[in-house]
Amino acid sequence: MKEGFEFNVYIVVTLLTIYSDCSNSLEDFQKLCSCVAIWDQISWNAVIAGFSNIGSCEEALKCFSDMRQARVAMNFFTFASILRAVGTLSDLEAGKKIHALVFKSGQASNFCVQNGLVSMYARCGAIHDSKWVFTLMNEHDVVSWNSLLAGYAHHGFGLETVELFEQMRRAGFKPDNTTFLIVLTACSHVGLVHQGLMYFDLMRNDDLLEPPRMEHYATVVDLFGRAGNLHEAQAFVDSMPIEPGPSVYKALLSACKVHGNKEIALRSAKKLQELCPNDPATYILLSNVLVTGGCWDDAAGVRKLMYDRGIRKTPGHSWI
Repeated sequence: MKEGFEFNVYIVVTLLTIYSDCSNSLEDFQKLCSCVAIWDQISWNAVIAGFSNIGSCEEALKCFSDMRQARVAMNFFTFASILRAVGTLSDLEAGKKIHALVFKSGQASNFCVQNGLVSMYARCGAIHDSKWVFTLMNEHDVVSWNSLLAGYAHHGFGLETVELFEQMRRAGFKPDNTTFLIVLTACSHVGLVHQGLMYFDLMRNDDLLEPPRMEHYATVVDLFGRAGNLHEAQAFVDSMPIEPGPSVYKALLSACKVHGNKEIALRSAKKLQELCPNDPATYILLSNVLVTGGCWDDAAGVRKLMYDRGIRKTPGHSWI
């Protein structure tokens, strides 16, 4: 800005990419958008991708519409970005319209666009359409498999997720950390404890993969917890090679709520209060555990402590 380059088209587009990748500030990104002097394909693509990255997906769709009205040609990058936004919104109707535009524009054979379509349909819950696009692809990569696997896992097809994961391995594709997180989640949701632990060990013993991250450990705790194996879950947490984070203790506390284990719940809540003293979820979860166990006075005490410390739960809301 000091050098007078804030309206240079190349610098502005680069800044748009940087801000959308490194910041969640919608206000800063919109200020940068106002510096765009030439609205060509590169500018529109940077803005649409930026809004998608930040999570302002309605704004990304509006920009996509404006780009079409301005009769600016779209390329594979345009479609890959807008399909991501549509998938995040789970707007299947918009996704189908964009799929039609993909055919009309001649981008249907582009590998990035095909991956985008698999992911979009999977996120929208149209699993059969996602599998159809996946089947029509001439080649696949780990992103293709992960997109389809995530669709199956997130929409309740746990056993199908495990079968697809085995199919991926038989096809010679090496799963990455994201793949293992997806399949561990699927195993947790359908109660495949033994198989989930087997996959976790497979991941942990693979020297070519990064070590398991906190979310992998939290998912294994959830795997034990959903099956009611709370003591095994506690032992797993105690044996972790990294310091357990809030997600691990929240998974354990949630399992205590379902299965009514006051002892482990109190220990988990104490750890959570040390890690996130101002997180209302800790107090709410512990209070619910105590209510489930019939400890109404203790539950009321937890709620009172929460309010005495000035901690308030954010009111929930729905799209309806």
